[in-house]
Amino acid sequence: MLRFIAALLLATAASAALSAQAVEADPLNSSECVAARNELERALSDPAASRQERTERLARARRQAALLCLGREAGGRERSGASEPAQAVPPPVISVRPAPPPRAVASPPPPLIPRAAAITACDAAGCWDSDGRRLNNMGPLLAGPRGLCTVQGGLLNCP
Repeated sequence: MLRFIAALLLATAASAALSAQAVEADPLNSSECVAARNELERALSDPAASRQERTERLARARRQAALLCLGREAGGRERSGASEPAQAVPPPVISVRPAPPPRAVASPPPPLIPRAAAITACDAAGCWDSDGRRLNNMGPLLAGPRGLCTVQGGLLNCP
C-alpha cells in the first residue's frame, strides 16, 4: 500500500513539472508576447494619432507581436512540418456549345369525323342512304348493318 501511495505521489509531481514546463514553453503566454499584444491593442485603439502615424505604429506592433508570439515575421507563410511549393493551376476552360435549333414537329393529322349519311331513297321495306347501304324498317326506326339508326331531319346517325 505504501508503494502505491509513493508511486501516486511521484506521478503527480512529474505531471506538475511537465505542465509547468509546457506553460513556460508556450510562446503565447510569455511576458514578451503579452507585452507585444498589449502594444498592438494600444495601437489599434489610439484615436489621437494621425492616420499615417497610426498605420505605421500598427504595422510595427503587428510585426513585433508576430515575431514574439508566433516566432516568425508577420505575413510569412512558414508552417511547421514539410511543405510543398505552391503550384500554379490554370483556370478551367469552359466551352459553351450553342443549343441545337428545335426540331420541326409534324402536327398530328386532323381527326377524321365521319360525315352523316343522308337518306336518298325509301320504299315500303326500308331506305337507301348516300353511302349505298340498305337500312330496313323496324317499326318507326331504321336498322343498319351494326344496329339501330336515328333519323334527324334528312340525316342518319348509324353506329
